[in-house]
Amino acid sequence: MKLTFLWQSQTIYEREWISDVFASVAGEQVFDGKHRIVLDDCLLIDSYIHTQPRDYYAKFRGRNAWLLQLSDETYEGGYDVYHNFRGVFRNYWSSIFNPRRVIHLPLGYTNGFTHEANESGIDRRLYLWSFLGHAGKSSRPEMMEALLPLRPNFVHTTEQGRHQPVGKREYQRILRDSIFVPCSMGNINLESFRVYEALECGAIPILEKRPGLDYFARLLGSHPLPTFGNWRQAARFIASIRDDRNAIGNLQKQCLAWWTGYKQSLRERVESFLETTPGDEAGSYIHWRHSLPGWQTVELLRHHTMPAVARRVKLHFERLSKEGKLRKSSGA
Repeated sequence: MKLTFLWQSQTIYEREWISDVFASVAGEQVFDGKHRIVLDDCLLIDSYIHTQPRDYYAKFRGRNAWLLQLSDETYEGGYDVYHNFRGVFRNYWSSIFNPRRVIHLPLGYTNGFTHEANESGIDRRLYLWSFLGHAGKSSRPEMMEALLPLRPNFVHTTEQGRHQPVGKREYQRILRDSIFVPCSMGNINLESFRVYEALECGAIPILEKRPGLDYFARLLGSHPLPTFGNWRQAARFIASIRDDRNAIGNLQKQCLAWWTGYKQSLRERVESFLETTPGDEAGSYIHWRHSLPGWQTVELLRHHTMPAVARRVKLHFERLSKEGKLRKSSGA
């Protein structure tokens, strides 16, 4: 089956990742951007569907059309339009969605990553760990406090105008020179592009989990990526293994072999999903809990630590004082 890719934006950060995952079914590429074009045998690639006219999506009803929803980090809703499509692909895992109708995809890597063969072993890497980005939000202050004593490291923080972000090539170079890459939660969700970019560069991501929510196990299934309930545990793990080059080398090989196999299995899952019409017996797209008041807040709180919640509340009140309104996401 070949599908026309109907893009509603030309500034999608993960366009190359999407093209990789859907490579075997990719047909013509069509760019709209104004929610006017309606096609049969297509994959509609869209973001922030809760802000778009519902009647546009209704025009896909009864067609061989599929939806790929991106950028729904805060579970903003608009899921009532799902029933207009044969099936839905989306980022950001949640148990609220029926897996027989909705396939969750990892965020993947951002555009511009070169995929050269990366055979840089542990002994050739300069840094025990590295972090580039905003270190003052979410659970990142705790991450920095726990990991900074572990050296050699590379840290490039961008909050409060301290430094400008580095370019993509420099970012890749640093990841390729790092053994571990701590992947603290993103803006408001445990998942971020950093996880997959580290893997693409042969580094070992360090992941977070929460009590009652091992997010990456739910999203990725069984995996070898080191995962911890807090950053003190992660620091103890790195300290305990740093001098055992064989153990680190074996862990790196396990992670990279798993990632290569996972990407192939994901492509096969996508193909299988597209070849099988879910049918009415598959049930609704959304679990009944979606109708409960406050489900979205509860879902997002599951991703947070208490300090991260406090920082989020502080940020909201700062925005309220500056903008006169509260918001969960910028929509960009």
